[in-house]
Amino acid sequence: MTTRFSLVYVAQDCSSALDRSLLSAVGVADEVLVVDGGSQDDSIVVAESHGARVLQNPWQGFAAQRQFAVEAAKHDWILMLDADEVLRPEGKQAIVDLLREGPEAAAYFLRRCSYFHGRRIRYGDWAKDRVLRLFDRRRGAYDLAEAVHESWHSAGPVAELGVLALDHYSYANYQQLLQKMQRYAQLNAEKLVAHGRRVASYDPMSHGLAAFFRAYLVRLGFLDGVDGAAIAWTTALGSFMKYAIAREMQQAERR
Repeated sequence: MTTRFSLVYVAQDCSSALDRSLLSAVGVADEVLVVDGGSQDDSIVVAESHGARVLQNPWQGFAAQRQFAVEAAKHDWILMLDADEVLRPEGKQAIVDLLREGPEAAAYFLRRCSYFHGRRIRYGDWAKDRVLRLFDRRRGAYDLAEAVHESWHSAGPVAELGVLALDHYSYANYQQLLQKMQRYAQLNAEKLVAHGRRVASYDPMSHGLAAFFRAYLVRLGFLDGVDGAAIAWTTALGSFMKYAIAREMQQAERR
């Protein structure tokens, strides 16, 4: 018997991206749920035009908002997508087949590829990407202490869907890339301090240089041209600022 499941989004001010993502997933799920954190654009109108059930919930943080959405869904199996992700046809079919035959694991990783300036990024830190997005909500939860890079924590076995399932359109331009880097650097620094990690004076530079070396040289980011260089430099700057901000916070606490 086919396992019924809900397609779930946590969204805010992303009407254009959400429209594209919902179009890619037409007919795949038994329910589409969009939890909106307080959009000022027409994200809610877009969601409802695709037949989604919309719940408005003031922004609680990444992990808490996702957990709220998971608990509000009608079905126990959840496909959690971001608005900037597009379900590829082969991914859509693989999910349908898996849930028709009966899943053996409690959660599944979905492989995804990223696009920037309309071109697929094939190397660097974005090349081999997978996210845990298909899962049984009865066998896991989001860690509400995670302020950034939140992920589903499965209490059962985890497997991988055997196809490239998602296209990821996270950034429209370099400005967005820098803005998100700045936001994540702050959140990651706060997480570092909260966990009691002491930051030495050399940590910002050493971690920044290591991040660039890994992304641009070890993982061949230079083969993606200017975009590959921009991604590597931004990743390095984000790593540098994460440790620099954390050190600044720790020094302020000691004063």
